[in-house]
Amino acid sequence: MAATVYRKTEAGRDEVATRRAGLSPQLRRVLIMVNGAEGAAAMAALGLPDLAQQLAALAEAGLIEPLPASSRSASSQPAAAVAAAPAPPVPAPVVEEDPRLQGLQRRAFLLLRQHFGPDTPIVGEAVFAARTIDDFHRALDGLEAKLAIYMGRKQALKELENLRLRG
Repeated sequence: MAATVYRKTEAGRDEVATRRAGLSPQLRRVLIMVNGAEGAAAMAALGLPDLAQQLAALAEAGLIEPLPASSRSASSQPAAAVAAAPAPPVPAPVVEEDPRLQGLQRRAFLLLRQHFGPDTPIVGEAVFAARTIDDFHRALDGLEAKLAIYMGRKQALKELENLRLRG
């Protein structure tokens, strides 16, 4: 499960938009979180219970599929194709994830879940996708107006300030 990366199928994208299949809130949350970029291990790090079974159920329903591995290896390519191939892109620097970030994301999830229920993964997508504390704080800034609808601007600011990492 750790190295598997899943993507939504056309039926999965349709289900997110229309809610026709009547998925449980837990299955819907996992379906929404499947993005074709992060592996199952990254989703498991968010503390989702029974993730392997949920992914299997979504795959069996045809809503997600594992990304196919590259079927052609470099050794099977003709020499001319290898020589003409563009240079691979320079990888982005690896950002070391702050170990405190996961706890902050869990606290944010619990707060948001009170107000947004099953739509929490959608509303808080940027918060849960943050890989640095600065990204997390920027994502919180983007939630201020949405939370203000439910609790007023002052209370929303107070709640979001309680989620920020100090010092």
